[in-house]
Parts: sequence; structure tokens; C-alpha cells
Amino acid sequence: MDVLFSFLFLAAAAGLIWGLIAPRSLAKHSRMNLARKQIGLVFGGLAIVFLVVIGITTPKQPTNLAAISATGAHSSSKQTIQKSVKPVATITTKTVTQTKAVPFTSTTVQSASLAKGTSKVTTLGVNGVETLTYQYTYSNGKQTAQKLISDVVTTQPVTQVTTVGTYVTPATPASSCYPLTNGGNCYEPGEYCRTSDYGSSGVAGDGEAITCRDNNGWRWEPS
Repeated sequence: MDVLFSFLFLAAAAGLIWGLIAPRSLAKHSRMNLARKQIGLVFGGLAIVFLVVIGITTPKQPTNLAAISATGAHSSSKQTIQKSVKPVATITTKTVTQTKAVPFTSTTVQSASLAKGTSKVTTLGVNGVETLTYQYTYSNGKQTAQKLISDVVTTQPVTQVTTVGTYVTPATPASSCYPLTNGGNCYEPGEYCRTSDYGSSGVAGDGEAITCRDNNGWRWEPS
């Protein structure tokens, strides 16, 4: 429909121009005996009518205000979405190994190779080593968690051993024999006497009475 009225408008405009420039030629071809003024009124009126009809029947385009409003609404919605989206945190982890001493223990053993009342460290105690492995978690560079992932005794401690003596020297039994040798022992019959014991009597180790006599040499002989 718009094309038809546009065509009619152009035809009326062309007739108006043709009639104003060469009215006799237009009258000859159109077989209408019209003066220049009448041509102007007829074709000019038709052109105006067709132009008005074209303006009424042409669909209206959306106003710039509506487009601006839509653009503003879209921008506002975009800003709202951007504000509602939280930044994604950067999560990192780090493994750290630490060591600490494991104290050694002590024990004692008894031995007759040492005198009673004495002691000696025969095995020196040594601390062990415990290795602990931790995992640290960071969010945007700030520590947020700590977790123990391994706990191992990598070096066992050495127990310290102290030896305590138990040996007691036996008491020398009281002797009933006399006199005693220079070494503190009892004489037995047949043993040689000391010069200081010539002619003296005594008791042998077995309790037998003995006398120091000259019997092919000074000897202790049974009395």
C-alpha cells in the first residue's frame, strides 16, 4: 500500500511540474484543456493528499527515548550483575617439614664385675628424631588452614644403660692358727720355720699342735 501511494505521489508531482513548465504539452497528451493555475491546483492537491496518506499509513518507528531507556536499563542490569558476582579466591597449598627431638630413656643393669656401691654408664643415651609434615592452605595469600599429614620417628632414640656393681669381697674367716706366715696364712706340719720361731709352739691350719724343731732343718713338727 505504501508503494502505491508513493507512486501516485510521484505521478502527481511529475504532473504538477510538467503542467507548470509546459501546460500545452500536458493538455495535448492528457486531453485535458486546463490552464496553468488549474493544473497547479489539481496536481498540487493530489500530491499533498498522497503525501498525507503516505504519512498516515507508514508504520511508526520507536522513538530514540525508548532506545535510550532500553540501553540504560541494560547498562544498569549489567552493573547489578557485576556487583553481585564475587571475585574467585586463589587457593594455594604449601608443605612444610619440621623435626623435633625424641628424648631417650634410661635403664640400669646389675653386674658382679663391679664392686657393690659403684656404677658406670656403659651405653650413652642419644635422643631420636621425629619428623612432622604439615600442609598449609592459603586463600589469596592468607593462611586459612593447617593439617598434619605425616608424623614419623625417623631416628630411634638410644637407651642409656647404667651398670650397677654387685660384687662383695668375701670376709676373711677368723683363723685359730698361729703363728701366721709372712703372707698371713697358717703353717702346716713339715713347713720350714722362721728364725724368730725356733723352739716355739703353735697350732697348724688343721688345728694340730705344732712345734718348731731342728729336724734336718728347722721345721714345724707335730708336738
